Amino acid sequence: SSGINAEYGQVEHYKDLAERVPGLEAQVEGLRVKEGKLAEEIRKLHKEVDEATAQQPPSVHQYKVIQQKVENMERGHATKVKEYTDIIARLEKDKVKVVVADEHIVKRYKEQLIEKNLQIERFQGELDSIISLCMELQSQGIVLPKKGKIF
Repeated sequence: SSGINAEYGQVEHYKDLAERVPGLEAQVEGLRVKEGKLAEEIRKLHKEVDEATAQQPPSVHQYKVIQQKVENMERGHATKVKEYTDIIARLEKDKVKVVVADEHIVKRYKEQLIEKNLQIERFQGELDSIISLCMELQSQGIVLPKKGKIF
């Protein structure tokens, strides 16, 4: 019983995780939009660098500052995309666990139900044999004592 409760708790946990998937997917979509904006900013920065080099030779320091900004933006974006991709992969894996756990619990309940049905059938068989024995004794004229009056 405590094992079933633990499995039930796990199933509930996985259901909660699975319910969070749409929200995370929406966040990923938001990140994709943000990625597009960041890509546009990167293109603008590259264009600014190109325009700056065309108009005047930039100092090495100016060029390195712009290059560092672009690299920082690319790293930050790549990190966020990886985080959300990992979260979605983990939640997809957890969805599979929930389905497997549900199937396992259903199988376990079916097995328990079959076992209980067999116990009931055995009990009915025992009752039937006791009743037939009592009827046989009655037909032979043997009176069985009532409950509590054996002697």
